[in-house]
Amino acid sequence: MYNGDEMSHEHRFELIEHTADVGVIGKGATMAEAFENAAYGMFSVMAELDRYKPTRQQSFTVVGAYDVALLERFLSSLLLIFDADNLLPLEFEITEISMNRLTCWVSTRPADDEVEWLGPTIKAVTMHEMSVQCKGGQWAAKAIFDV
Repeated sequence: MYNGDEMSHEHRFELIEHTADVGVIGKGATMAEAFENAAYGMFSVMAELDRYKPTRQQSFTVVGAYDVALLERFLSSLLLIFDADNLLPLEFEITEISMNRLTCWVSTRPADDEVEWLGPTIKAVTMHEMSVQCKGGQWAAKAIFDV
């Protein structure tokens, strides 16, 4: 559960070129860290997240039959918070991740006129080329987004 302390992480992700879309590869020492960094990368396409302070937190849980499905549902749930609730996700803390369940605390702020938008708005998370891999003790979570 979110304890009220400010979350501080080194965000490691790589943006990748893709025709008419944008992609990200979140990296980390754990699957949870790779997923968190993929989420950070997804919203960093739209705004410089480190410039803003969160004003609220919420928790959500998603289920998926395998790692890639879990990643897709996690990122799609964050996009729903952005689109439906008009909140910009800023920080992510996965508190549970297993073969078929993920729980995350997300810190947000209103997605209003005070946000300086950098690039295109992400419209959807796609399953195209989505992958979750662990090689040499390093996790990578790859996702492509429709913009």
